[in-house]
Amino acid sequence: MTAFRILARFGSTGAVGPLHCGASLHEIASTLGPPWDIGRVSKRRRWPHVFSYGDAELCVCRCRRVTMISVQTWRDTIELPVPETSALATFAGPVTHADVTAELRAVGCRLRPGTLHQPPGQLALQVERTGVTFTFRAEAGSEPLLDSAGHWTSAHQCTPPATDAPDDAFGA
Repeated sequence: MTAFRILARFGSTGAVGPLHCGASLHEIASTLGPPWDIGRVSKRRRWPHVFSYGDAELCVCRCRRVTMISVQTWRDTIELPVPETSALATFAGPVTHADVTAELRAVGCRLRPGTLHQPPGQLALQVERTGVTFTFRAEAGSEPLLDSAGHWTSAHQCTPPATDAPDDAFGA
């Protein structure tokens, strides 16, 4: 499995292995083990909270459901969960626009320009069917490089854990 294939599968399905919006953090941890604790989104509230598996970052609601996935690809090496395994694999970066778009098209993903305004020097492409967005940084005279790929949900059924529930080790 290559980074391009994992990213293309993310684009076509909205998932990186067991990581997808709406997934339970408990179910993910039963497959991949405990996540890395990145920290709170806000200094004033415990939730939402950010966890990661390598370079795949998850924003998790207080109900322990994933509401956003952001795959960081700007680093020299990229560590990602390998689909259908419990392993993380390390891949060499950077990831180019040509490589990503070719792999996305090979798996049947139709792309359109990103719907959000991009700052100068950035280019975003969104997969029409899933809404996964690939953001590239474009420096003058060079191939655009993938900075990140992300998917999020704006609504879900939130049922927070009971206040007297035992510690689930994610009470960040």
